Amino acid sequence: MLTRRPFRAALLTVCALSLAAATALWWFNRTDDAPYGVSADGSRVTLAYDGERPDEGVATFLTVLVQRLAAGDVKGVDALADGYPDGAGATRESSDFLRPLAASAAAGKVTAKVAGVDDARSLPQQLRTPGGGTSQADLTLADGRHLRVQLAREHGVWWGYALAPAG
Repeated sequence: MLTRRPFRAALLTVCALSLAAATALWWFNRTDDAPYGVSADGSRVTLAYDGERPDEGVATFLTVLVQRLAAGDVKGVDALADGYPDGAGATRESSDFLRPLAASAAAGKVTAKVAGVDDARSLPQQLRTPGGGTSQADLTLADGRHLRVQLAREHGVWWGYALAPAG
C-alpha cells in the first residue's frame, strides 16, 4: 500500500506536466484568426482553381479578395492587398487600377492558379514565429483580364502585399 502512493503521485505529476507542456506548445504554435471572412450576403463569386486547390487560408483570402473586387469595394481590396485591415493603405493609384476590374470580377467565373508556399526564413526565425511563408496567385477574370497577387502569411493569416496586372 505504501509503494502505490508514491507511484500515483509520480504518475499524476507526469500527467500534469505533460498537459502543461502540450498547452504551452499549442499556445506558441497557434495561429491567429483572420480578421476577414467570406461574406454570405456579399457579391456572389465563383472561384475555380487551375491545378491543385490551395490550403483553406489561401482559398478564403482569394475568395474574399474577389468578392470585394466584384462588389467594387476598392478600399476593402486595398485592406487585404496592403495588409491593413482598416483600409489605411488605400491609395488613389490602386483605386484607379482596381475600379475597372470590378465588373470583370463580377461577370462570371474567376480562375486562380496558386503557387506553392515558400518559407525562406532561417530555421530559428521559423521556430520563433511559425505560420509564415509567401506565395503568389494569378487570377484570370471572366473577361480574360489577369491579376497577380503576391501573398504573405504572417502568424498563420494570409495577406496580399502587391497587386499587379499579369499577362
